[in-house]
Amino acid sequence: MTSASTERRLAAIMFTDIVGYTALMAQDEEAARRARGRHETVVRPQVDRYHGEWIERTGDETLSSFPSALDAVNCALAVQAELDGDADLRLRIGIHQGDVTFDASGVSGDGVNVAARVRPLAEPGSIAISDEVHQSVRGRPNLVFEARGEQQFKNVDHPVAVFAVTGTAAPPGLSKTAARSRRAALPLVAWGAAAVVVFAIAGGWWLYRPVPELAPIRSIAVLPLENLSGDPEQEYVADGMTEALIGELAKLGSLSVISRTSVMRYKHSDKSLPEIAKELGVEGVLEGTVTREGDQVRVTAQLIDARSDTHIWNDQFDRELSGVLALYADVARAVAEQIRLELTPEVQATLTARRRPVDPRAYDAYLSGLRLRGPPLQVRQWGPPAIEQFERSVELDPEFAEGYVALAAARVVLSVFQTRPRGQFPQARKDAERALELDESLGEAHVTLGSVRRWYDWDFPGARDSYQRAWELSPNDPAVLNVYAAQLLREGRTEEALDVSERLLRVAPFDLYSRAQRVNHFFTARQYERALEEVERVRELDADYFDGIVWFTYIMLGRFEEAFRANMAFDERCGAPCDWDREATERGWAKGGWEGSLRAFLEAATKREESSPVFIAIVYGFLSETDEALVWLERGYRERDPLMVSLDGPPFDSLRSDPRFQDLLRRIGFP
Repeated sequence: MTSASTERRLAAIMFTDIVGYTALMAQDEEAARRARGRHETVVRPQVDRYHGEWIERTGDETLSSFPSALDAVNCALAVQAELDGDADLRLRIGIHQGDVTFDASGVSGDGVNVAARVRPLAEPGSIAISDEVHQSVRGRPNLVFEARGEQQFKNVDHPVAVFAVTGTAAPPGLSKTAARSRRAALPLVAWGAAAVVVFAIAGGWWLYRPVPELAPIRSIAVLPLENLSGDPEQEYVADGMTEALIGELAKLGSLSVISRTSVMRYKHSDKSLPEIAKELGVEGVLEGTVTREGDQVRVTAQLIDARSDTHIWNDQFDRELSGVLALYADVARAVAEQIRLELTPEVQATLTARRRPVDPRAYDAYLSGLRLRGPPLQVRQWGPPAIEQFERSVELDPEFAEGYVALAAARVVLSVFQTRPRGQFPQARKDAERALELDESLGEAHVTLGSVRRWYDWDFPGARDSYQRAWELSPNDPAVLNVYAAQLLREGRTEEALDVSERLLRVAPFDLYSRAQRVNHFFTARQYERALEEVERVRELDADYFDGIVWFTYIMLGRFEEAFRANMAFDERCGAPCDWDREATERGWAKGGWEGSLRAFLEAATKREESSPVFIAIVYGFLSETDEALVWLERGYRERDPLMVSLDGPPFDSLRSDPRFQDLLRRIGFP
């Protein structure tokens, strides 16, 4: 005893939970409540028989402490024996023995943390134990063990060997140690119904103590799922499933969900969950693991209220890879239920529809394609191989909507940033339309179709409708927020647009591309100083950040030397695709300053087949050579240069009063 109110001792910690509880809640809430009640009526008496201390039941999970590992194992065997043949209630049980501290505010220790990590590794209806427990009970004639290998648990600084245990429970006996343990636990038991499970993950410690009722969670981050397959080559599966789970949760209306790119920085982080939540500005955190063996996949997930370090919910999902879409829907529904989020009928229908099967080979190709994606400016390198994987995905499963969406999106990026050829646009439209035939609820499909309508078809009303529908379906998707903000700006709804842009910042705080798009939003709104302020915020993430829009912003402010430096920095960052531009511009600057740099650029660009006619027209406009600018814009019109849709932007303000420019806008179809 370390003080009058604190005792440290070796204890065996047992966790139990109900297999398939989340799915049962989605299908039949009354049946789920009955299962939860029976769970306690079975486990609690056995805990008492084997001299254990009943700590808490939270949701479908129970926690108990025992004076010996043997008592805990025998209790677990007795519980499973009582439930043998009960198809309506199957439990997973995990046990670990370690140093535990009991005091007036709760029980804590490494034993609690590891036991909770061991429990999800138990098969439905079975028991998993750590090596510490195995060492204490091995040799008992009533027990049989099966090694399950070493596991590296998050926030545990050493590997833990795990065993499955079966056998027949030995009858309980009362020891002096057990009796003393029970007497010492009386102050703790008095906490009983008021105790709430709380996770303070920092340092790997779990603390159980009463906490005040908090407001519902309305913002959440899904941390990168841990790959427990034991194969580093399977990392792309964990990353891809993290992205898909984020996408599914992002559909839950009023719930704000942090983007994949912003959470991936925590993939190998040692920071505690409260620290991560504070940096991301969220109230809740979802973390978990993925184990894949062939076409079988297991996902464990737990939800934490970061404001109080409270554990809210956890579950394990075992599926064939073909049922992975249903898995995502089940997790999303469970999270919505746990945080008391009221779902609209449309969202409920979407989650129900997300139970279609997918060919495992198609899903694997899809994940492989996601792994290949990179920055838009580098699309020439990653675009073709990613498209090849997505094409394979839909060939293997012609009903796989997500494969068509990813394929269409990659084709659009390739068409926009490669400049020539633009033959990918028509096929991108077909792919996006096919995706929407299969699943109208996919916001990314609406965004992609809207991009084709705008950039290639010049169908501005159609693009607006697509972006509006995407916003309604996926108000947390950074791609949706970006295009919707831009659409509102084009309609002159500046205040609304900048509100949407602010939401983009909240859901993607550490996403370099999304932060750069906010620069573009302020530029389009002709708020140039605010655009430059946002540039500095982007550089907090990437000190070397430069983009073409920075160059434009300095030009609009008449700060030409800074514009030249920005252009040089951007070309250097761009690499090989921009080398020709950089060299020519540097020579021109050395000879004739700002005007010399622009004319040198034009000399090189007009000789280059892949140069955008619209970009050349912009430079002529900066030189106040309106006739030449309009000649190149006419060429852009004939060649359907995608950049023609930017004619309503600030770089063309100097041409806007010219009747020839107005006629061009009319022919393109600008509102």
